[in-house]
Amino acid sequence: MAKSTKQIPIPQAAGACTAFAAFSVSILVGISSENPVDTVLSRALLALLLGFAVGFLVGLVCDWIVREEIGRVEVRMSADSAASVAAEVDLDEEGGVDVVDELPDPLDEASAQSETRVAVGNRREKNEV
Repeated sequence: MAKSTKQIPIPQAAGACTAFAAFSVSILVGISSENPVDTVLSRALLALLLGFAVGFLVGLVCDWIVREEIGRVEVRMSADSAASVAAEVDLDEEGGVDVVDELPDPLDEASAQSETRVAVGNRREKNEV
């Protein structure tokens, strides 16, 4: 049985990361400007709340974009798989299934067109004479 992993939703993760970054920057800026401790902490907490709100909104937009793209890919894949099955399979008169022509292998064509060292050497000898 597969082990289920707990996942944090995108909006919450984005909000938490943004809040932590805003809090950290606010603390560092407050300490470097030699502000009093209560001012530094109050501004850092305000930055934490605002950072979470902004990050959560950005996360909601990202989550919506991801869900829309997943839906588009699923629709495209189902349409492609139905089209490829229809192109590759042809029903036989007796009720069986026959595979229609397969695509040629591109490696076979490339090897047929490539020259051997002997052929290149022969061509050079003819050009030199």
